[in-house]
Amino acid sequence: MSTQESASSPPAGRHAIVCGGSMAGLIAGGLLARHFERVTLVERDRIEEGPRQRKGVPQAQHLHGLLTRGMDILCDIYPGFREDLKAAGARFLDMSAEHAWHMAGLWRPRLHSGVQFHAQSRPLLEWTVRKRLLALPNVRVVDGREVTGFQVSPDKARVTGIQLRAPGGGQEETLEGELVVDATGRGSRTSQWLEALGYPRVEETRIHVDLGYASRICRPPPGFEPGWRLMSIFPNMPQERRFGAIEQIEGGQWLVLLGGWHGEHPPMDDAGYLEFARSLRQPHLYQCLQKAEPLGPISVYRFPHNQRRHFERMGRFPEGLAVVGDASCSFNPLYGQGITTAALQVEVLGACLRQGVEGVAQRYRRQAGRALEVPWLLATSGDLRFPEAEGPRPPGLGLLNWYSERFQRLAGHDEEALRTFVRVMHMLESPAAMFSPRFMLKVLTARPDAAALSRVPECPTSGSSSQAA
Repeated sequence: MSTQESASSPPAGRHAIVCGGSMAGLIAGGLLARHFERVTLVERDRIEEGPRQRKGVPQAQHLHGLLTRGMDILCDIYPGFREDLKAAGARFLDMSAEHAWHMAGLWRPRLHSGVQFHAQSRPLLEWTVRKRLLALPNVRVVDGREVTGFQVSPDKARVTGIQLRAPGGGQEETLEGELVVDATGRGSRTSQWLEALGYPRVEETRIHVDLGYASRICRPPPGFEPGWRLMSIFPNMPQERRFGAIEQIEGGQWLVLLGGWHGEHPPMDDAGYLEFARSLRQPHLYQCLQKAEPLGPISVYRFPHNQRRHFERMGRFPEGLAVVGDASCSFNPLYGQGITTAALQVEVLGACLRQGVEGVAQRYRRQAGRALEVPWLLATSGDLRFPEAEGPRPPGLGLLNWYSERFQRLAGHDEEALRTFVRVMHMLESPAAMFSPRFMLKVLTARPDAAALSRVPECPTSGSSSQAA
């Protein structure tokens, strides 16, 4: 739906409530402001001015990209958002031209893909969206309040509002609305509250990955201009488990990330952190980190499992309720899909609201379930390559991963394959594009040439290189 079309449509309802003020909630709030006379966003944390870390976002110190599809949705909901983010200092880079990217045993070609990666700290991204939301005249933010349960109709068939109070106790308040959107993240209690109201238990799927990573803000070496703004080194799975990345964010700083699956987690001390970087299958990130100046402590984050709550499978579900973002489906953050998938869910909610408020909960949960299928498969199929990964393995997974691994090798030296993969990665094209007869033939027959095998990026100790990737 275009901005002009949505802005001219009459409101579908009087009052909508968003529970949770992180990215999913901020995106949902902007969308709902077009469909309701009033929108109230309730956030447990106290919201401070500026790009600050919040207790409710424990992963805020770590690398956060924004896929192009997610950016497109944000710009539709908040026209001018892209310009706001640039003005705030975010780095916009071509996903392959400015990305030193080692994957499937090769440094990938440096070519213009036409697909942008949006690099910035999570606090800056969240603050930029929040400013846009707070500028809307029909939006109110209530911070320092936690949601303690739903208000429901006498027959319990409809959610009519929420109960809230200050964290840790205090007098409980009631807030009524025609639609309640749960954007409270992985710790959402919607499943428990629905079960207490007599609804069936929500079916849940988990894929255990035991991911751990550690990040640090650094200053690049003086005068170092490598020609890349993002470097990432991925392991050959499942034999290897460690990865690393350097992302240039606002202020010309580096956000350095190291991590691994299934217990291969980086230590928090300086020497151990550097040694972990040296253990990656390529030395370039280690060489950069050796020369960089740390600007803060090492921050650690643990992610135990992918988690999907199948609200779409419930036989009964109340009207007046929608669940978005990590409260519905939480992905391995390494793949960078979380914010964009939340934006896709909000987009689905908007399409459902164009048919009116009545029945929106049933329409949304079914359509959102379908929208999650591809992102869930893309994220979990990679994690399920590890034999230690616990969780259901879909039929044909072995064949899918066999083909995907060979397609990644092809993308290391075939420009058409790389451009296609980048578009699929950024949710601009269906994964089916990688399975065309043309690509299947290439996957089976193509081999990297000598130039692809010798391509390396610049690092502080290597100087200039005509082969830089």
